Amino acid sequence: MDNEMKEKVAYIFAALEKAEVSILDFSRVTTISRETFYRWKNGGAAKDQIRLNMAYTAALRLEKACRLGKLPLVDKLKKEQRYIRIRSIIREMSAK
Repeated sequence: MDNEMKEKVAYIFAALEKAEVSILDFSRVTTISRETFYRWKNGGAAKDQIRLNMAYTAALRLEKACRLGKLPLVDKLKKEQRYIRIRSIIREMSAK
């Protein structure tokens, strides 16, 4: 994995931690498999640049939502509600 990819992967996981979004929820939102995220997290190659860029863009939006106080979620939501809320926040951050 080259340096740019490593930096993007590191940013993705830092944003997930800051936003308190699980890999499972992020996987569902981005439609990228959990296995792919765990492979990246463990230093495996990011073979698909499109997926990496898609996840990176979503992570940028998560970080923006944190700055605006929309994340981390304060409500205790069920799995499906949490996923819908996170997806909605990510979409909302693209419009601002």
